Amino acid sequence: ERAARLEQALEESTLAVELAPDDSNVQAIHALVLDWNAGYAQTADENQALLVKAEQQASMAYLRDPNNALALAIYAEVLLDQGKLAQAAQHAQQAVDIAPDLMDTHRVNGLVLETLGQYRVAIEEYEKAAAIYPNLTFLYIRIGVIYRELQVYDVALEQFAKAIRINEANGVQDPIPYIAIAKTYSRMGEFFVAALNGEKALNFDPTDANTYGQLGDIYVRSRNYEGAMPVLKCAVLGCIADENEVGGFVPVEGLP
Repeated sequence: ERAARLEQALEESTLAVELAPDDSNVQAIHALVLDWNAGYAQTADENQALLVKAEQQASMAYLRDPNNALALAIYAEVLLDQGKLAQAAQHAQQAVDIAPDLMDTHRVNGLVLETLGQYRVAIEEYEKAAAIYPNLTFLYIRIGVIYRELQVYDVALEQFAKAIRINEANGVQDPIPYIAIAKTYSRMGEFFVAALNGEKALNFDPTDANTYGQLGDIYVRSRNYEGAMPVLKCAVLGCIADENEVGGFVPVEGLP
């Protein structure tokens, strides 16, 4: 679903650039859409081609207006995805300095700092981003993931639960917070609770092969190999309805 949305976004942002080729904000957003689409590319060559286009667009936006903090932040994100960490860190910090009231400057700076392993300051940046846009649940997911990496599991679970509450209040059906909770309990060695949350994630979309993969991984970590086999088969090869007991007997198309 996310890949399909990103493909639609790419069509719209391409049209926007055609209509406003001199607008640095439009170019920056187009660069962001190209960058995020690269993450869903089917091949390494396609991934690199999209990243090259993203960098070209981000660079054009930055050169057109060096004081455009959004363009700087997106340029930093593209550079980060290309592995150019020093340049990404420089641009991300510069974007925050120019526009400390812009959510995306803190989001991207947090992402760069997290990649560099500077977890505490990354959390601070994500929290600043969440203070500006408090309903963006992926920010709480990132904060929770860092706390999980630091083995502060109780705080990690609080962040994921916050994402669930926001989704429920806004009528959003999203399995990601439940998968995050499941992985956290798996890290803690509480595999039964982990499996319950992984299975709960399937309720949102029992045809999502990726969720079966996540659940299968949890089963493997809990040494439930017999339960893992059919679930991982649904994820990798796909399965017919009669084979899919965990997902409520619906067919699943395997991941590419």
